Amino acid sequence: MILDLTVVVAVAFVVSLMVCRAMIWIGPVDAPNEERKQHRAPTPTSGGVGIGAGYGAAMLVLSLFSVEWRHQISPQGVSMLWVSALFAYPLLFIGYIDDERHLSAGFKFLVYSVLAFVAAWLMGVVTDLPIGGYVLHLPFVIALIGTALWVFTLLNVVNFMDGANGMAMGSVAVGLLALSVMALDGGSIGGAAIALCGAGALAGFLVWNFPGGRLFAGDSGALFAGALSAFGCLIVIARTDMSPLIAPILFFPLLADGLLTLFYRARRGRSLLTAHTEHLYQVAIVSGWSHARIGMTYWAAMAACGAIAIAVNGDATQVWPAAALGALIVTAIALDVIVRRRAEAAGILKR
Repeated sequence: MILDLTVVVAVAFVVSLMVCRAMIWIGPVDAPNEERKQHRAPTPTSGGVGIGAGYGAAMLVLSLFSVEWRHQISPQGVSMLWVSALFAYPLLFIGYIDDERHLSAGFKFLVYSVLAFVAAWLMGVVTDLPIGGYVLHLPFVIALIGTALWVFTLLNVVNFMDGANGMAMGSVAVGLLALSVMALDGGSIGGAAIALCGAGALAGFLVWNFPGGRLFAGDSGALFAGALSAFGCLIVIARTDMSPLIAPILFFPLLADGLLTLFYRARRGRSLLTAHTEHLYQVAIVSGWSHARIGMTYWAAMAACGAIAIAVNGDATQVWPAAALGALIVTAIALDVIVRRRAEAAGILKR
């Protein structure tokens, strides 16, 4: 099975690489017509089409030609993969339309919310939350809201954070690689497939995006990558003994920057639906950091969080996942406060 997965990762990479090259010729163009946009010249976008094509081609090859896949994947695993595709590709399509026509924030909020709830319902609601020696059994309605909130949050956070070449898409790829390790360790072939094929497709896109920015992922790429990440985690949680608390650890650097920035804006009475330049990575750009430096910094942080997630995932007492997540939250809040205060003092951020 490892050989088969290796082959389809290569398929995902090559197909994504080729389709992304075509998107540079024929894709919509992202003009630098807003303050939040950091590029200086009109740039082809919707690299998500290539990412989606690479992922789809890899999964198709795996299902058609891998005998081991057909024997090892369970009916539930197949069902969850189909559901994940059923929602990931419409999100890619909506993102593509947004790349071309710029849909309203209110409309996107409504559509993402509905898709998140339906996807959570069909993918499998996470009802058990192990903390220490206890298992918190959530009422179905609360569990449904929590599971949908996970999908909705990761979709939007990846989209929010896609503003520096390679940073968001590379970070998602790192998170998916760490997820694949836990999926394979827990015997979830479907979880490993969605993670590895997604990472391979993202790698094909990054050839054109990092560090030079010849092609942007666009909303199509950000939404598709966020969907694969959210759904991949739900599959691995359902098919292995991975704690739900591991999922936010895997994507913590993106979640921390995205959510703490929303909190920062809410405290100052600013709209949460308006584009802005107040994420920490945007502060770093204004401070003079290159896109390459920012991308590699976030990749390193993602790799560290992935290593932490893998290390605490095997804890039978379920104490360490909660402790690790708590420690990361405290560290992120302290770092966020320090950076923002210095940025405000330097005039980079408005008070």
